[in-house]
Amino acid sequence: MRRIVAAAAGVLLGGSILAACGNSSPSSSGGSAGLTTVKVGYTAVGAGYADLYVGTLDGIFKKNGLNVQLDNLDNSSLLVPSLVSGSIQIGVGVANNSAAAILKGQQLKFIALSEPVYNLQVWGKKDIASVQDLVGKKVAVSGPGSESFFGLQALLAEHGIAASRVTEVDVVNPQAQVAAMESGSVDAILTQPPNGSQTAAHGFHQIASLANLPFALGTYTVTSSYISQNSGVLKKFAKAEVENLAFLRSHPAATIAAIAKDSGVSSPALAKQAYQFFLGVWAKDPTVASGPIQAAFSAAAKKDGRPAPSDVSKYIDNSFVTAANASS
Repeated sequence: MRRIVAAAAGVLLGGSILAACGNSSPSSSGGSAGLTTVKVGYTAVGAGYADLYVGTLDGIFKKNGLNVQLDNLDNSSLLVPSLVSGSIQIGVGVANNSAAAILKGQQLKFIALSEPVYNLQVWGKKDIASVQDLVGKKVAVSGPGSESFFGLQALLAEHGIAASRVTEVDVVNPQAQVAAMESGSVDAILTQPPNGSQTAAHGFHQIASLANLPFALGTYTVTSSYISQNSGVLKKFAKAEVENLAFLRSHPAATIAAIAKDSGVSSPALAKQAYQFFLGVWAKDPTVASGPIQAAFSAAAKKDGRPAPSDVSKYIDNSFVTAANASS
């Protein structure tokens, strides 16, 4: 059973739909002479996209000839429409949604993967000591098609709990999720660090981490037509992304500063906690593995009651990352 909590969450979602084509992150910049402008859409504010944050803040994209403008789409369901409309050229988010669109005829391809596992933690009330204690409780997720939506299903399945035994509550915004738990509207939340960590000050605690569960989360997706017309741009982007992921590990202070600036939680201490968590989440090599993509297609096909493709390689183009790795 799904319930909608907080009118503010609905307003936020409506606003995100209206702003999907131009809601720039704090790190976005205007056009720069001699650089190719590329709009990259990402589906949630959080430390998980620190590869993009450092790429813009620390000049890695510019070094590779790109003026990358970040558009916060606020909702996973907006990624494919934004790509197809051309309001963004590259999208990064949950592969399941893109896979579902491909099965319905959209010409999309996955070109890089920055997060091959869930980046979520479960935070909740003190009387919830384990995942089993979520039975009969209300858990906030970001809505259908979001990472937390799929994450809750995966977590319950891993522990042998039927999804019907837990009440899923859709609360779009991470801050609204925290507020919902503090008010008692929900008993627990699924969110990425550092969003959950801030609730410790109000007496809540971490119940579980999903970082051990495979999931094609940070999937960089483009349209097939964009690939055919802009291969040079994508080569530059892939090279920058390889450097971004290396930067995250080699420059902890700069990365923590970027997280504090753009993740929605400005506390340096919480940003540092998030950084430590994401060291186990971020890919060292953004090559797209077929396993997580196959799982995304299987989940999308099952939901629509259709057979999943047996070979997903034609939906993956690793040529840009391969060239970037060879030149690094």
